[in-house]
Amino acid sequence: MQKILCPIDFSEVSLNALEFAVALGEKEQSEITLLNIFTPADFNKIVGSDHVKEQYDELLKMAEAKLNAIAQEVERLSLKKGLLKCSHRLVSGKIVETIADMTREEKCDLVVLGTTGHSSYDKKYLGGKAQDIIAHTTCPVLAVPANYSFHKIEKIVYATDYQEEDKLAIQQLSALAKVLDAEIEVLHVSTHDNTIDKAIFEEFRNELEHFIDSDRVSIRRVVYKNVATGLDEHMQSTGADVLVLLDKKLNFLESLFHTSLIEHLDKFSTYPLLILKL
Repeated sequence: MQKILCPIDFSEVSLNALEFAVALGEKEQSEITLLNIFTPADFNKIVGSDHVKEQYDELLKMAEAKLNAIAQEVERLSLKKGLLKCSHRLVSGKIVETIADMTREEKCDLVVLGTTGHSSYDKKYLGGKAQDIIAHTTCPVLAVPANYSFHKIEKIVYATDYQEEDKLAIQQLSALAKVLDAEIEVLHVSTHDNTIDKAIFEEFRNELEHFIDSDRVSIRRVVYKNVATGLDEHMQSTGADVLVLLDKKLNFLESLFHTSLIEHLDKFSTYPLLILKL
């Protein structure tokens, strides 16, 4: 994880996510880029003024000064802890498209952003666009909820639906868990508790145990009527720190389910949600 992109709009939500990004950057010895986006909505606020250019330039200068101050403070505190660099970019454009373009251009390994939920009001701002950013970026996205306070990551839950790609994703996740000194619980939430479901789980567990070489990876099955509710209640009851999902190519029906699952978790969760992409 060499390059981490952290979009910030100077809100408490985005700065909270930055704390998470910095902690990961220290552990992974990464470079962090702070990204502030001057959106069309920002520009429209000053269009009616007789001094549009002056106000536009002033807003950009203020944003640049804030970004520079934050980047310098991050480097002052974190370079000695392993972070390689903290740079910053100020760009005009639309939030989702700009973040997606930058992850491709800069070959970013991870996007870390704060999230505030899904109300129509929130979606005007960075914190309300987590799902759209997840859908349009090509690299993993870590969504950090507004009320989450960073602490040491000790337990990561990977939600599986028995896909072949899960093996590669868990292998990739194991490398991160090793750096963080965290354990991984591979979890399947079943909506039925019958002999066939149990047999499928046992077969998957046997395959995974032969594929993953780690004594800090456990595999578990729980039964709930609703998958999203099951994941959420399991995270709360076990005190797990991060929930991980794999964003893979799905057919139409699976896409409908996957989208509703992300909406549910992003709206109600009180823990970070990491979306992996292979």
